[in-house]
Amino acid sequence: MPRSTNPNGALWRTPAPRALCRLFGWMLGYGLVPLGAAGAQGLDDAANDAAATSDRSGAGKPQAERTAITHRVVPFESLAEIAARYGVTVKELESWNKILKRKTGELKAGWELKVRARIAAPPRVKVSYSVKSGDTWQEIAGKYNVPEGDLHRWNRAVPRQFKAGQKLVVYTNPKAAAVRKLARAEPIDPLTGTPSVSITPREFNVPAGGVSVGTPSRGRLTGGIQLPESDLYTVRRPEEAFGSSHTILEIQEAIAAFRDASGYDGALLIGALSLERGGRFRPHRSHQSGRDVDIRLPKKPGADKKSDSPNDIDWDAAWKLVEAFIEHGDAEYIFLDYSRQKRLFEAAKRAGASDATLDKAIQYPRARTTNHGVVRHAEGHLIHVHVRVQCPRDQARCES
Repeated sequence: MPRSTNPNGALWRTPAPRALCRLFGWMLGYGLVPLGAAGAQGLDDAANDAAATSDRSGAGKPQAERTAITHRVVPFESLAEIAARYGVTVKELESWNKILKRKTGELKAGWELKVRARIAAPPRVKVSYSVKSGDTWQEIAGKYNVPEGDLHRWNRAVPRQFKAGQKLVVYTNPKAAAVRKLARAEPIDPLTGTPSVSITPREFNVPAGGVSVGTPSRGRLTGGIQLPESDLYTVRRPEEAFGSSHTILEIQEAIAAFRDASGYDGALLIGALSLERGGRFRPHRSHQSGRDVDIRLPKKPGADKKSDSPNDIDWDAAWKLVEAFIEHGDAEYIFLDYSRQKRLFEAAKRAGASDATLDKAIQYPRARTTNHGVVRHAEGHLIHVHVRVQCPRDQARCES
C-alpha cells in the first residue's frame, strides 16, 4: 500500500485501488453484487486508471500541507537525520537555511533551522534520565528512540557498566504517532443491490516506541503500548494488554477487517497480550515480548458465554477472523487445538477458500506434528486462538 503523511504529520497508509477492486471482487464472488461482466470490467478499469494516475503523480507522495517548524540541532545530529525526521530532503534544508550554505559540512548543536515539514514530529527535548535496576544502554536508547552511540557520546563520563541511580543526559527523539487507515465496506443496499465503500476510512493512531526484544518465550518489551478500548472488541484485563507498536497496530487493523468482511456484530473478547515491560508472564510460556495476543473465538447468537463446546462457536466467523489476521494482521502463527482445526477448515471451504489458500493457512488435514500452515496445533486452545505477530523489519532485536 502507498505510504505517506497527512497534514498533521502522522504516518498513514491508503488502500491501493486494486485492493478496493479485490473487495468488490469478493462481493461479486458471493453473489452479493448483481453486476454483469461489463459492470465488473468497469470496476477493474476504474482501478487500473486510478493506479496509473497514482503512478504518474508518485505513489505515496501526495502534496500534503507543510508545517513551518524551527528545529534546534542537538549534539551529534546530522542533516540527513533531520531531513528524515521531517519528511524533507537535505537539499531543501540547505535552501531554507543560508547558514548551511556558508558553512558546508558543519552542523553545530544549538543552531536553529527553518523547516517546512511534511511530518510534524514533536520537538527534541533535553532530559535527565535516572537509571533503574536492570536497565541497559540499548533499552534506554530504544525508550527515547535515539542511537545507542549518541547516548554514549552525550554521557562520555558515565562508565559502560552503570549503576541504578546514575543520571544520564538524553535528547529525546519523539516521532509523530503512527496512523494507518483501512477502507471499510459498507452494507449492501437491499433495494439496489450495490455496495458502497466509505470515503472516510478507519484510523488507528498508535504511538511509536513500543519495541519487542528477544523471543516470545524469552524476551521483554520496551516502551510497551497498551491496546486501547474500542467498539471493535473488549479487553478483558487492560493491565495485561501491552504490546509493541507494530503489534497493537496490526491487531486493530485485522479486527477491523474481520468486522467489515464478516458482518459479525457479536462480542469479541481480547485476552492476554504482555505485561507492560514484558518478561515472564505466568501461566503463559510465551507472551513475553509484546507479539502475542489471545482472542476468544466468536460465538453463535444466543450461545452460553461460558461454554467450551465447539458447537457454540461461529466457525464461519472464526475463519474470517483467522483470514483477517493472515491478510491484514501480519500473523506469523495462529495457534488452535488440532481437534478444532477440522471445523475451521470446513468453514474456510464453505467461504470459497482455494486449495492454495487452505494449504498455506491451516495445518489440518496434515498431522498435528507437522510444521506447516499459519494455523498450528497448541494444546488447550479450544475456544480461543493465540495469534503471534511477526517481527517488524526495523526492529533488529526482535527474534522469532
